[in-house]
Amino acid sequence: MEKPSTRFILYTGLRTIGGVNASVSYGRDRVLFEGGGAHDPATAVYDGKILERRRRWIYDGLRAGLMPRVEGLYRREDLFDLPLTSAEDSPWNTAVFITHLHLDHMAYMGAVAPEIPVYLHPAAQKIEAALEATGRGVPTVGRNYQDLLPGAPIRVGQIEVLPILCRDTGYRDFAFLITTPDGTIHWTGDLCLHGMEAERTFRQADLLKERGIDVMLCDCTAFMDSVLPMTVPDKDPKKILPSREVPPGMLSEQAYYEGLFTHLEKAAGLAVFNFYQRETDDAALFMDWARRTGRKCVFEPDAAYIVWKFFGIRPYVYYPDDALTEGQRREAWGRELAANSQEVTPEDIARDPRGYLLQNSYEHIMELWSLPAEKGVYLHADGIPIGAFDPAYANMRRIVERTGFAYVTFFCENYFGHGYPAQVKWFVDHVDPKVLIPCHGYNPERLLPNTGVQLLPELNKEYILCDHKFYPAEKGARQ
Repeated sequence: MEKPSTRFILYTGLRTIGGVNASVSYGRDRVLFEGGGAHDPATAVYDGKILERRRRWIYDGLRAGLMPRVEGLYRREDLFDLPLTSAEDSPWNTAVFITHLHLDHMAYMGAVAPEIPVYLHPAAQKIEAALEATGRGVPTVGRNYQDLLPGAPIRVGQIEVLPILCRDTGYRDFAFLITTPDGTIHWTGDLCLHGMEAERTFRQADLLKERGIDVMLCDCTAFMDSVLPMTVPDKDPKKILPSREVPPGMLSEQAYYEGLFTHLEKAAGLAVFNFYQRETDDAALFMDWARRTGRKCVFEPDAAYIVWKFFGIRPYVYYPDDALTEGQRREAWGRELAANSQEVTPEDIARDPRGYLLQNSYEHIMELWSLPAEKGVYLHADGIPIGAFDPAYANMRRIVERTGFAYVTFFCENYFGHGYPAQVKWFVDHVDPKVLIPCHGYNPERLLPNTGVQLLPELNKEYILCDHKFYPAEKGARQ
């Protein structure tokens, strides 16, 4: 009987921000990572005007190219006439692994057939459950979550997945080292070398170098046109010199938060913040900042509910004056929140603007007209819309400025949430994989390996890893 070989497929994520979906198989054992959708508001299929068909959301997502066409991943009843093998008819022993809770990494994990295990950290499971209760979670056909724990290898037949912890706060953030009888494959997940836990990433690089990596899938988000010129004088990728340091003129994660806090400290009026609700560590940070500056930290209902369920803290809650939040009050989660929170009204804020730090999401930005703007500040802290590549970003800035709030942001201007190009180059050079697959970015061709081979794989094409050699399946020989 012929010995099985390790097979690799990249379904999506080569020239997109996020949306990396790939599989590694050995014989009939198979692991998939991740379950996300690419983030590009300018070309989004669901643009806020198209309604999602409830019975056919998986079918439509597959037809529209939003979800990867993976054999044996979806329920028979969700495929309708699509020529894909259903999970019920699949010969594969499959498991799905999610690095973290950002939508570009797990937006479609809820489409996975319930009998297939999905590995996710318990903290992330807790946050996702709260999100689903408020209607902000991912659509799901049922869950079969398994605990993903740092440093605890998981076996799927003859495949081993080692979760490497990158961030130890909030929902947790992982990279994956996948080992088969043929070799090693590493997925960096979101790679950040300027965060407050950057030392974890440096130690990760040492571990990977020691183990020896045959194939590395590496986050190359920061190599895009909007970031690269701010950090590298010349766009020539051959001239990007590896460095662990933050580039001149850019901010580390710590400096970024210190900058936001300085503006909060100086604000003589109401302080408003826009953050990503899945970032529970940011919620904790803003609550701490409010305490330190003598303010009450107030959240919109859905974010307040996450604070209550995740931290067990009775939050202050502000109800935007619309039919949506009025309906939320009557839902089960809304009643639970009302019983375990304290409401803050526009009248309360008007009496003492300096006494509050108020969350405001873009969908409720018109609430700013009902709030005192004099000497007030609007802190855009990695919230949605995140940057100029989103058509809504310019509108957000325009509205904020018209209301009279001072607009403050560092994100995408002199701070970026992914590793800067020179830092990513240092990570790759240090690990020195035999094959480098840059992904999770618009310009993967700009990230070059030190001594190995750069590969931009064809999507949905099978590649073979055999005896530490990597090559296209149809070629049958190392390239």
